[in-house]
Amino acid sequence: MNTLPYLQGYPESLLSQVTALIEQDRLGEVLQKRYPQGHDVNSDKALYQYTQDLKARFLRGAAPINKVMYDSKIHVLNNALGL
Repeated sequence: MNTLPYLQGYPESLLSQVTALIEQDRLGEVLQKRYPQGHDVNSDKALYQYTQDLKARFLRGAAPINKVMYDSKIHVLNNALGL
């Protein structure tokens, strides 16, 4: 069984790097160093503003966004990634 099912589409070289970092208990440290600022999207209003900014930047001619909902109770691995 694959221990990293959410990364199954990535090349074996990347999977081995991630596995090594997990075994060394350094994955969090590496990710924190690479992405030092977390996002502030933690409400419906913040998510709506984020999607509006993306739409204005990349989808100017698209129809208006109808609905945006932030779910603070969602479990990322089981629900968002479908695992």
